[in-house]
Amino acid sequence: MDVTMELVARVVVVAACLSQLTAGVAVLIREWAEARPAPVERAGGPLALVNYVGILMFVFLGLALAITNGGAFRSLTQPLADGLRVAGILVLAAAGLLAIWGVRTMGRELVSPAEVRPDTELVTTGAFGLVRHPLYDSVLMLWAGGTLALLNFVLGAGFVLLVPAFYLRARAEEGILTRHFGDAYIAYAARVPMLVPRLRRPLP
Repeated sequence: MDVTMELVARVVVVAACLSQLTAGVAVLIREWAEARPAPVERAGGPLALVNYVGILMFVFLGLALAITNGGAFRSLTQPLADGLRVAGILVLAAAGLLAIWGVRTMGRELVSPAEVRPDTELVTTGAFGLVRHPLYDSVLMLWAGGTLALLNFVLGAGFVLLVPAFYLRARAEEGILTRHFGDAYIAYAARVPMLVPRLRRPLP
């Protein structure tokens, strides 16, 4: 079964990479084509690039490693390897579903930079009622799923490095949102966790 599962996992990772690349290009084209008011505030510096780096590196590394399967943990027993690959495929599928849910929830508010504009509205429903940054979670889940599906330490190292980077990016974005929305965002942040969903909803 190991050869079959390895092939399936590699195909799924390639599909995830191509889907992510297509979606990212579509978002950038939409942002370029739409007339939007100038931002009131936008995050700058290296943190502003975290989501771009996370997506592009996953696409290029994921494709390269899925084709060559370099760096795989070959010493694992077959049942364990198959189980990890299946788990990785499920995580990749969940990442895709979360990304679709998050994009649909944001609608016209979807932008790739961390910014607010004069017409920006605070989105707190749908995927944003589960966590405050579901799209960041979806990128991290791609790295985690790719790591398991390919049994690859390179993607695993990337995931470990990106977790604190996305956390810092989220903190910077939340500073902007708090300055713009004030008490409304503070109340939202108190109700909804940043990146890790709560197992149980807090009591009212």
